[in-house]
Amino acid sequence: MTENSSHPDHTPVTTPAAETPTLAPGADQPPAPRRPRTRTWLIAGGSVLAAAVLAGGGIAVGAAIADEMDDEDDDRTSAGAEQDDDGNAAVAQADLGTESAAELNEIIAAAAASAEGDAVGIEANADGSWDVQFETSAGAETEVRVTADGTTEVLSTDAAEADDTAPQAVLDADTVDALVAAAMDEVSGNITDIEIDDDTASPFDISVVQSNGRIIDVELDADVTVLSINPTQS
Repeated sequence: MTENSSHPDHTPVTTPAAETPTLAPGADQPPAPRRPRTRTWLIAGGSVLAAAVLAGGGIAVGAAIADEMDDEDDDRTSAGAEQDDDGNAAVAQADLGTESAAELNEIIAAAAASAEGDAVGIEANADGSWDVQFETSAGAETEVRVTADGTTEVLSTDAAEADDTAPQAVLDADTVDALVAAAMDEVSGNITDIEIDDDTASPFDISVVQSNGRIIDVELDADVTVLSINPTQS
C-alpha cells in the first residue's frame, strides 16, 4: 500500500510474450496448407474435354465437307463419263451398217452357204458382224452370223411347224438393190436393218442410222415404194 492510499498497491505485471520456437537448421518445416485442387482439375479437365469436342467436331465437319466434295467430284466425273459414253455410243452407232446394196448382197450370199431357204432379214451388229435370217417355203428358219472378215456361224435353227407358211417376200439381189435405192433417195445414212414382216400393206421395213446417231425407220410397200419415214425428215 502507499502512504496516501488505503488500497494495496497494484503494480501491473507484464507477462513475457511466448517465444516462437526457432528450429534448428535442417529441421523439418511444417507443411504449408494445401489449396483445394478439385476446382483446378475440373477447369483443366473441362478445357481438355472442350478442346477434344471442338477438335472432334472439327474433324467430323472436315470429314463431312471432304466427303461432300468427293461426292460432287464423283458426280461430275460420272456426268462427264456419261456424256462421253453417250457421245462415243452415238459415234459408234453412226459407224454401223452400210449404204451399199452390193455389200449387203455379198453378206447375204456368204450366209446363204450355211443355211437353207431365202433371206428374209439382215441386221448389223456393233462389232461389225451381220446376222442374216433365212426361211424356207415350209417355214423352217435359220439365223447365220457373218463376221467382219467373212466367217459364217449358224446361230440358231427352228424347224417348220404345221401352221408355218412361206415368206411373203425375200431379199434377193434385185429386191435389195431396189430397197436400198429407195431408202437412200429419201434419207442419208447407213442401213443397219432390213426386215420383211407379215403386213401386206408395208412388208419392208428399213432402219437407217444417220451421222448424229439418230435412227430413221423407212416403211415400203410390195412395190418398193416408200410409204412412211419415222421420224419425218425436215
